[in-house]
Amino acid sequence: MSDDKPRLDEVARIAQVSRATASKALNGRSDVSDATRVKVLAAAEEVGYRRSTIGAPQPLIAWVADNLTTTYTLDILRGSAMAAQEAGIGLVTQYTATHQGALPPLGDDWFDAVAGHEWLGVIAVTSRLSRHQVTRIRDRGISFVAIDPANTMPADMTSIGATNWNGGVDATQHLVDLGHRRIGFVRGTVGSVPASERLQGYLSALSMNDLPHDPRLVVGSSFEYEDGVQAGLHLLSLDEEVRPTAIVACNDPLALGVYSAARHLGMQIPDDVSVVGYDDSLMAGLATPGLTTVHQPLQDMGSSAVRTLLAVHAGRSITEGPVRLATTLVVRDSTAAPLEVVAASAR
Repeated sequence: MSDDKPRLDEVARIAQVSRATASKALNGRSDVSDATRVKVLAAAEEVGYRRSTIGAPQPLIAWVADNLTTTYTLDILRGSAMAAQEAGIGLVTQYTATHQGALPPLGDDWFDAVAGHEWLGVIAVTSRLSRHQVTRIRDRGISFVAIDPANTMPADMTSIGATNWNGGVDATQHLVDLGHRRIGFVRGTVGSVPASERLQGYLSALSMNDLPHDPRLVVGSSFEYEDGVQAGLHLLSLDEEVRPTAIVACNDPLALGVYSAARHLGMQIPDDVSVVGYDDSLMAGLATPGLTTVHQPLQDMGSSAVRTLLAVHAGRSITEGPVRLATTLVVRDSTAAPLEVVAASAR
């Protein structure tokens, strides 16, 4: 809109409402009172403001992630893209790293640009939001959904994730049922909510089976393959009486890093150590041996985020807070009974 035409900001000023409220009223959102809508429409009429519908661009969702190369992110993106296509909505992917000449996503200026262009909203994947960012989202009236947020979201903001605690329990219980008693855990990024929930599931499973928690068997890392290698080398080099006979990793890349560590030390999987991953990414089924892992419904998480965002934008009533989709354990060839159990049963 050129500078000599009435702007939405002018409508909001005359109606004495926020820019976001003015936009909602003009878009027919149901979360605006009738009295406010009347004021906004009257102000728009007064200044001659008209929303152009001729040749209007396709409505867009900003889809933001801190990593656009992992199978985890790509599976979520695939689900979001399919749901957006079905709804006739465009999906624009953005990377949280700063690029020269571009506004860094989730920054103040970026939020202003999103609000100014009246996008449908923002989906953020595994992002950590500060209080300032949350305030900015609210103040600008931006429809927002988080997928697997790194930190705890406010109660009035919607997030989509999986049942991480249950997944941690299931992975650990599977190993206990095989006869393992010394089970290590590679926990992923310290401070990550999903990683913490999986760790709590692991600890709960130990407690439910009257097994002690040995802090030496829990190793912090990031979610990257290389950290899985280092964590695996550390755990598998412990003294024999402490060394775990099985390891649960917080995602599949970490688990495959443990694979590499075991091979470097001359160990066989699952004969010398059983390994369980998390995500059920494509690489889990292609690994040798096939990786036992916790399946996350990543595509469903992506599509659910789009549908939820469209509902938020339309002002429809939704369940606030976290939405959790069920995980399931996928058993492949990387887990087996520990050698001492096999030897005892052969006697």
